[in-house]
Amino acid sequence: MIKLHMSQLEKQSVSLSGDEPAEFLDLGPHASFEVASPMHYELRAQLMSGGILVTGSLSYRISGECGRCLKQVSPEIRVTDFAFDVERPNTEEVDISEEVREEALLVLPFNLLCSEDCKGLCGQCGADLNEGDCGCPPPAEPGPPPEENPWAALDQLDLK
Repeated sequence: MIKLHMSQLEKQSVSLSGDEPAEFLDLGPHASFEVASPMHYELRAQLMSGGILVTGSLSYRISGECGRCLKQVSPEIRVTDFAFDVERPNTEEVDISEEVREEALLVLPFNLLCSEDCKGLCGQCGADLNEGDCGCPPPAEPGPPPEENPWAALDQLDLK
């Protein structure tokens, strides 16, 4: 849990750093990748009028299969500069764990990739196209041939 103590904040801004276990991010049972390392955070909190401003950075590693070629990848996720505010509580401690967790989850990719220019797998034979051309013929144009297209007669109409 990541907590701030109001007695410290009332005197000066507070810096926090530490690590939360991978389970802290709780991606759920249907995630296509998993958190592979603890999440490291560096935070700074200061009192503002009516609340607390928290800024900082965090990093952690995820692992899973590339969404195009299915190779195992383990990229590092970095959030280098984020900020959020929290209402000033009536208690001595304020738990900011959920806000930090949300910032960490906002940057997760929809699909893991081994590289931005990954060519993926051949749709016909399954060969990894990053390793070279597989030799399969290019896929045919989608849709029926023009002579079988029932709408082709509309292309012949002169509507001037």
